[in-house]
Amino acid sequence: MTRYILSGLFAIACTSAIAQALPVKKISIFKNGTAMIVHEGSTPVTGGKATLPVPSRAIYGTYFLGTGKDNSVKNIAIKNDTIKKEEKAITIWQLIAGNVGKKVTLSVAPAGKIDRAVSGKILSYNQQSGLIRLQSDNNKIEVFKSGDVYLAEFAEEEKQTYLADSIQRSLVITPATASGSLNVQEIYLQTGMNWMPSYFMILKDEKSARLEMKATIENFADALSDAETELVVGAPQMTNSDRLDPMTYDYQTMDRMIEANRMGLYANNVQAKTMSFGYSAPAADAFAQDFSTAGEKNDDLYIYKIGKVSLGKNAKGIYPIFAGSIEYKDKYEGLIEDRSNFAETRATSNDETPIDVFHSLEIKNTASVPLTTAPVTIINEKDQFVAQNEITYTPAGSTSTVRLSKAIDIIMKNPEEETSRTDNAKKIGKQVYSSVKIKGTISLENYQNKEVTVAVTKNTNGEVSAASDGGKITRQKSYANINPATQIKWDVKLAANQKKTVSYEYEVFFLPQ
Repeated sequence: MTRYILSGLFAIACTSAIAQALPVKKISIFKNGTAMIVHEGSTPVTGGKATLPVPSRAIYGTYFLGTGKDNSVKNIAIKNDTIKKEEKAITIWQLIAGNVGKKVTLSVAPAGKIDRAVSGKILSYNQQSGLIRLQSDNNKIEVFKSGDVYLAEFAEEEKQTYLADSIQRSLVITPATASGSLNVQEIYLQTGMNWMPSYFMILKDEKSARLEMKATIENFADALSDAETELVVGAPQMTNSDRLDPMTYDYQTMDRMIEANRMGLYANNVQAKTMSFGYSAPAADAFAQDFSTAGEKNDDLYIYKIGKVSLGKNAKGIYPIFAGSIEYKDKYEGLIEDRSNFAETRATSNDETPIDVFHSLEIKNTASVPLTTAPVTIINEKDQFVAQNEITYTPAGSTSTVRLSKAIDIIMKNPEEETSRTDNAKKIGKQVYSSVKIKGTISLENYQNKEVTVAVTKNTNGEVSAASDGGKITRQKSYANINPATQIKWDVKLAANQKKTVSYEYEVFFLPQ
């Protein structure tokens, strides 16, 4: 005897359909959870009609169906069919539905009544009402609600599946020629598929590195079988990527759109997705070979062609894209904001607390393909972890920067002092401003045993009059503020264990208190 106790689990749907889908000829997957699907094949015309399943995730306005010149389409109707499909039984009511005609003992607990057990043969189960009809051992017909049953004991081996009701939406096509077969191509965008790139970089020496890219494909839409698959790099406009096409649902579009717009559900937001992965030391030469996936540039998009892919529904797969050598150089950067902000604080900052300097890599994309935005894991030639960060989109031949860490062996400080002050320095309308001149220094000290160059950027709210050591001054005028936003940039070269100081002067107008 097999015993089943009430479970809170729900059934897992399996795939079955009246109308058979056409084979997937090609799929183009984008990085925002969207894919373009191309189906191609022939479907029989029976009784003057051909039938195809409605794509359940087609995006609004993107579904189009084409046929051969020899047999055009007169019209397409969308209908709902209730079909039976076999599913795994994982709750008591599903086991009862799948074992009609077999003997069972049911323990029942009706609301407000005493628990009891009834044995007999299952006559029927209604999935809509949840009513069980049982012919008891004394030939009485008993009717129970499935929700009142908390224990089922079968006297013989029970079937582990049942036939569930399912709604199948179908396209009923009326072709010009009412017999034979219809050659069809379907093209549409759909949700439920996504690809995520990631990089792995090994620093081989002080100038070159090996960069490898992989793609993780997520498929929560439809099973793929030998489908030509493309991965798209770029950001094409997809205005309606968050809306399903009306063909996919059975309610009135306007009613649902009014409610959705009220709730802000149709805001066109594309979520950014990132991923990271751990690293374990490889065997010798495990990451040495170069390879490249075929691809092509299409206007503002780049397409990786990874060939035929078979990937089940609710499955994920990983595909190598390319690997090869790139050039890089060490880069040190330090950004200093206006620490005094004299127009607001009326004081200069003499703080000599060290300011962060960051160590980065400036990589040059010497490959023939663009680098798409993705996380990167970096190790050195000794298989030691260096950093995990992100490579941003980098066209072939261009450069981008990947930040590694704070440069703990480079110390940068930026004290400032007031050098002079002028009362009634400027009058604008009825406002009379005073001015102050400030001198600042930026000291850098390199504690490493190698030469480095630090790119220093200093921001001020004032008019910079001088910057030593060839500092490049950029002013941004403001019609709202009397003091311009000014930026000074230096590339400071430091020998091993060398200290160097650069300076600047600027003027700030302020309202006296």
